[in-house]
Amino acid sequence: MTRLFLTIVGLIVLSIATGGQAADPLLARVKQERGAYLKTLQELVSIESGSRDIEGLNRISEVIANRLRTLGGEVEFVAPGSDARFDDTPGRIGRMVLARFKGTGTRRILLLAHMDTVYEKGMGAKQPFRIDGDRAYGLGIADNKHGVALVLHTVAMLQAMKSRPYGLLTVLITGDEEISAPGSRGVLTRLGREHDVAQLRMGVAPAARARSI
Repeated sequence: MTRLFLTIVGLIVLSIATGGQAADPLLARVKQERGAYLKTLQELVSIESGSRDIEGLNRISEVIANRLRTLGGEVEFVAPGSDARFDDTPGRIGRMVLARFKGTGTRRILLLAHMDTVYEKGMGAKQPFRIDGDRAYGLGIADNKHGVALVLHTVAMLQAMKSRPYGLLTVLITGDEEISAPGSRGVLTRLGREHDVAQLRMGVAPAARARSI
């Protein structure tokens, strides 16, 4: 978990803060963020947020929105659309968290993650968050609570370093990825077209730890 965090966050920050920032100070700042990152990860994992658990999704989306507001973003909740419906689509779908940060450059960068999980309500008590050596465990930690934490701390580090070389940095956290994104695919498509780079933070397998679209 430590190596994964340092590698991915370092790459994200380096890919965004490309102008005037040396690699060594950036990576040193990433290492300093480890403790705070693990606390965020614990908080997110401790909130059950299955794709059909609207109460849990509302709770975790509020936490994420508050963090992004504290970081200076223009934050809003986006209601799910009626883009698609499938046989297993629930009657209510989790809302999205959308945040925008204005920079001093020209590139438009989109960071994506999702806060919903495949787990049923009540399962978290049986497998709570824990750290064992260099690894952290918990339901939904790889798919995709750690992705949400990575996005939050990437933005936090950029703000702390006063590095804003982008024109617009947009964060979108969805709540229906595990059920085929019936309510968010329209927003995802639109935002993808409006940005120069879109990065999806995932960690299901070593080859899929970070994806750029």
